[in-house]
Amino acid sequence: MMNATVNIRVIETVAAFATVVALCVLLKNKGIVKEEHEAIFARLLTQAALPAVIFSQLATHPVEPSQLLMVITIIVAALVSMVVSWGLGKTLRIDRPQLGALMLTSSFGSSALLGYPVIQYVFPDNPQALADAVFMSEVGVGLPIFILGPLIGMYFGEAMEDGPSRQKALSDYFRSPIFAAVIAGIVASQFPELRQFPWLAPFWEALHMIEGSLATLACMVLALQLKFSSLRGTFWALLLGSALIQMVLQPWVAHMQAGWYHLSVVQTQVTVLITTMPAAVLGPVFASRYRCAGNTASALVMSHILLSMAIIPLSFAILNR
Repeated sequence: MMNATVNIRVIETVAAFATVVALCVLLKNKGIVKEEHEAIFARLLTQAALPAVIFSQLATHPVEPSQLLMVITIIVAALVSMVVSWGLGKTLRIDRPQLGALMLTSSFGSSALLGYPVIQYVFPDNPQALADAVFMSEVGVGLPIFILGPLIGMYFGEAMEDGPSRQKALSDYFRSPIFAAVIAGIVASQFPELRQFPWLAPFWEALHMIEGSLATLACMVLALQLKFSSLRGTFWALLLGSALIQMVLQPWVAHMQAGWYHLSVVQTQVTVLITTMPAAVLGPVFASRYRCAGNTASALVMSHILLSMAIIPLSFAILNR
């Protein structure tokens, strides 16, 4: 019964998310918001809402050993996906830039942009689930994508000398509000008395209010990024392969590991959901910087987002039996 309830919540959440994205697209078509506003909403999301959610969840839920196992789970799943996508690219005999784009869009999921809102609404009465997702995502996805993303782009791209170095990309991440929120949240979790100070109550309530904006901002960013014209000419074999690797193979590998590590039912569900997310939007960023078939990467990511509305509930339901 519990699994059936969670399955229904996943379907409802994805459907609701799709509805809000559609409404945001309507606002864009009406000219109320414009594509050039995407950078503003993206900055609000990455420099305000996400850091607030990350700090709030980590500060109120101390890191547990099982969360480290969740991090291992998602890193291994990503590495397996990377190897499989490389093998698929070699089999299809695509050129090096397209191979790099395929790997970038098949290995790292949109765990923060889409993952957090989904977890937030699938487990509305379980704040620990969101805390698990935040820690697993920031350590298991955030760090690897900023380390491996530039490396893949530089190795397979056509502009190794023009793009920023791996050290620069890492430096930007370590100086970002998101990384600062991770460190501050972990440190604050060691002082539970901070939650008891009456004069800090408005601060925690403010963080809670900001959390409520996460899903709306994420939907707005996705709506402004969606360009249906970019889906024309998409290499359909690449799309099929990358979607199956990112949203079917990766959660299956994660689910298998969760059993080995004896993760709890909720932790397993969170891990599967996070690894079922479509390709991260950072993939096309690195692909564009290093001339690694950036247009192909962007088209794949946009296609992933559309396909995820059906694949996420289906993959989760199959693995959550």
